[in-house]
Amino acid sequence: MLRDMRTRFGRSHFGYIMAILWPFSHLVIMASSMAYARRFVPTGGDPIVNAVTGILPYILCLYPARMMGQAIELNRALLFFPVVRAIDIMISRALIEMFTASIVVILLFFLAFLLDVDLIPVNIYAFVSGIIATIFLAISIGFFSNIAKSVFKMWQIVFILSVIVMYLTSGVVWNISLMPREMQVIVSYNPLFQSVEWLRSAYYEDSYSEFLSETYLIMVSAVIFLLGLLGERFLRGKLLSS
Repeated sequence: MLRDMRTRFGRSHFGYIMAILWPFSHLVIMASSMAYARRFVPTGGDPIVNAVTGILPYILCLYPARMMGQAIELNRALLFFPVVRAIDIMISRALIEMFTASIVVILLFFLAFLLDVDLIPVNIYAFVSGIIATIFLAISIGFFSNIAKSVFKMWQIVFILSVIVMYLTSGVVWNISLMPREMQVIVSYNPLFQSVEWLRSAYYEDSYSEFLSETYLIMVSAVIFLLGLLGERFLRGKLLSS
């Protein structure tokens, strides 16, 4: 973990601070602009809460997933040491990204406190479990992405396109409730959409989404994670040589 942090951020603490401020500033800027553009939301709640609950899953999922997907590529030299395995590199990167994501959430609530914005969820359990499930999805995608890169040379392009599609159909940019029901059903299969709905359910208990399925999100994350673990087990030689 220490080597990974020093390689990515340098030996100064400022490097890691930038790694925290980048997703945090992205979250604040996007949430602020979306809250201003949507001064009235369908749920009748605070537009800032509506915007934050939409952007936060994106920041906590796709940012760590993208960084985890580079773990083997940037630390492949370590695999020449017999004591180091590919899964060790991925786990260390996962722990770093989990820690970074936790700091981003803490900073978000601290900023909300300073600005006198009420971000305290009605259902604390739903909020915390939604955050954990979203980070689990990020780690699962990150594990799988490392393996996919060693097999498919065009995986990076596929990953970027998948991120764009997941973001556009997550309910952050467009109001899903205004779509035809057939389209809503299709969009509900997007795991990032489930993360957004899960977090919003912690704030808007009276407007529970009929498409929210916590079990589906956990099962999709678990399947992706299992595929990543199986790939690491059976493609270790490929990871070393690719």
